[in-house]
Amino acid sequence: MVDAMRHSPHGRSAARWRATAAALALAVAVAAAALAPTTASAAGGPAGSVFTQTNAQRYQAGLPALVSDPALDAAAAEWARHLASSCTFAHSSSTWRSSRVSASGWIATGENIAAGQPDATAVVTSWMNSPGHKANILDKRYTGLGVGYATGSCYRTYWVQIFGIGTPRKALPGGAGDLTSDRAADVLARSANGDLLVYPGTGSGAFRPAVTALQGWGNRPFVTLGDFTGDGIPDIARTEADGRLMLFSGNGRGGFGTPTQIGTGWSKFSQLIGGIDFDGDGLTDIIARTAGGELHLYRGNGRGGWLASGGGAKIGSGWQIMTAVSYVGDMNGDARGDLVARRSNGTLWLYPSTGKGGWAAPVQIGQGWNSLTAIFGAGDFDGNGTQDVIARDANGKLVLYGGTGRGGFLAGKVVGQGWSTMAQIG
Repeated sequence: MVDAMRHSPHGRSAARWRATAAALALAVAVAAAALAPTTASAAGGPAGSVFTQTNAQRYQAGLPALVSDPALDAAAAEWARHLASSCTFAHSSSTWRSSRVSASGWIATGENIAAGQPDATAVVTSWMNSPGHKANILDKRYTGLGVGYATGSCYRTYWVQIFGIGTPRKALPGGAGDLTSDRAADVLARSANGDLLVYPGTGSGAFRPAVTALQGWGNRPFVTLGDFTGDGIPDIARTEADGRLMLFSGNGRGGFGTPTQIGTGWSKFSQLIGGIDFDGDGLTDIIARTAGGELHLYRGNGRGGWLASGGGAKIGSGWQIMTAVSYVGDMNGDARGDLVARRSNGTLWLYPSTGKGGWAAPVQIGQGWNSLTAIFGAGDFDGNGTQDVIARDANGKLVLYGGTGRGGFLAGKVVGQGWSTMAQIG
């Protein structure tokens, strides 16, 4: 393996490299004041391994761990894909990075890139053996890290680290979340015979064998809530026939605890949408939709209950034309949670929240979706740092629509067969 790097006086690469080198590495550093970050989950797959090993190096040096952030992950993944598709090896600009991560609270960034290393251990070792890259990894000013990984024809593997300085603002992830504590997004399903099943995600766009979460769940729809109780583990809920709202706290092992009543009179709602922080207080809320198309907000207190002022404020109307609604996390890269809704004419719309208890302008992001029998937020199912959507077609296939992080989708990819027997997926 060959390592190659050149720095300008400001730490920016001054050279382009030819494809004759077996493995390449470049670093860009930036100076700014350190700020304390919030926590987040790392990307999955090889990128997740780089993240873990990078923090291990910082731990050995007595430095605080870097947090992972969806905006940093998405930017790093995008640049890695650019390098792979263009067969080039060059840094992104600070302006390019800022345009993708500043809205999430990152005020400055730095970057390491590499190409040709076969795996995460090899690339982290390569960077740690290079003074410029090592300086980035062990820079105490950095508080966040995004990692991107892609494959291409010239150097075969491309690796990108984007370091951030700032206090990230993050939207709560969509989907059922990580129900099995393996740092990968999972999918929850209700079978035709009334059992509740967890399909653990691999973190790279596939499933592991199903786990039975609860037998005898029945025919009542489940509602994914995100971390409603504040213990770091996703939870779910169910509205009983008599209107009681029951909370099922996740145990982190693919199951749920004994239900707890957290409300009455909820049978008047046709759908509950959980997992969103609609008012920007960092706590998980529930949006309830009536048959007449009104939306009402119920503000969670982060401890499995409700804020005193959280009792059903009206936040929307006219939603009776929607044939599917799901919370999908931050789809457009503004660090605020969004809804995806299918209208009766088959068009798909993104409804961005403002993070302050209101809505930004809706944007049409698809058409021809009326043939799909289920549409739901899947979190970062493919592990590239962006929020994704999964849909079921009329033949029972599950199709992953990976989010671009800019309000759109990558090409659909079939990730499952035979899902027609499921009464609900989410």
